[in-house]
Amino acid sequence: TEEQYQLFIYYLPDFPKENIIVEPVGRNTAPAIAVGSLKFDDDDVMVVLPSDHVIKNIEEFHKTLRTAINEARKEDVLITIGITPSYPHTGYGYLERGEKWSQKSNSYKVRRFHEKPDFEQAQAYFKTGGYYWNSGMFVWRKKVFEQALAVNLTSVYKCILQIEEDPESLKTVYEKMPSVSIDYGVMEKADNVVVIPASFYWNDIGSWDSVYDLEDKDKHGNVVKGKFILNQVRNSLLINVTDRVLGLSMLENVIVISSDNGTLICARGESQTTKEIVRDLGLMG
Repeated sequence: TEEQYQLFIYYLPDFPKENIIVEPVGRNTAPAIAVGSLKFDDDDVMVVLPSDHVIKNIEEFHKTLRTAINEARKEDVLITIGITPSYPHTGYGYLERGEKWSQKSNSYKVRRFHEKPDFEQAQAYFKTGGYYWNSGMFVWRKKVFEQALAVNLTSVYKCILQIEEDPESLKTVYEKMPSVSIDYGVMEKADNVVVIPASFYWNDIGSWDSVYDLEDKDKHGNVVKGKFILNQVRNSLLINVTDRVLGLSMLENVIVISSDNGTLICARGESQTTKEIVRDLGLMG
């Protein structure tokens, strides 16, 4: 968006401005990636990375990307990076792997995409194995992606052809595109999707649970920000931005977020289920 563009060039003033495409309106990930693909030649490898993720173990991340890029150069596949779960998270979509695709790249055919599960289902995925968090990171050759777009998301493909023919039409044509995610529009329908499992640290900071994961803990496993009096509280995220002192006793694995607008209390691991409450209370992280 225009607002994000201004922030981007402020923090990265030396980044080539011709490599930035501003969305005229929000249309989700499929149209955005499709327009971005116009910058590439047919056999160029595209790497699609969301901007709001925290990644550690950078060397392992680079190694995984190199593996995916090498695979994409040789094969007509749409590659997704699957994060090996470290616990049964309910806030991420999951990928279910199928048969082995390549021994060299340790990749598998994707059998199925799964929506965000409830805790019981997430536990089953975690215990069974063969399921990965859907990171939203993709690698493919431009022409392979374009072919998948033409077959599975024809309306967006036709719009892309119009923009390619007349770049000045970007704004008017883009506004006519459907708002659709790349997962729903292409990846879940294509039959040439493979997953490369990854073990580097990854977090999309999409919930208060993600904040807990990222912050340093005290000796009781708590993340504490603000004024609290605690008695036997462990493994919890506690944030209080008011001048009031909050007292908590005999609690474990909870999230407490308090502002002048209100207070959210929920079980750790379930903060994804509280989005409407968080929005109504003005407690967005």
